[in-house]
Amino acid sequence: MVTNFSKEPRKEGITDDEWIWKRNMKIGTWNVSSLFWSGALHVCHNELSKLDFHIVALQETQLEGGIQKFENLALFNSGL
Repeated sequence: MVTNFSKEPRKEGITDDEWIWKRNMKIGTWNVSSLFWSGALHVCHNELSKLDFHIVALQETQLEGGIQKFENLALFNSGL
């Protein structure tokens, strides 16, 4: 029978710094409809730079597969 009903998840095997980072990680999604038109990727980069997310999933980008690197982020794209 479980008797420890702590509200905090277990954090065995990681340091306090790692725990704080994992606990405060921000993940989001954004349906961009298309980044195919000229300048859309630049606009998307500017908007994402304003947000304080660590990971963002972009849906319906309409881009070919590959990796594109920017100053402070990377776009991993699986393709059409």
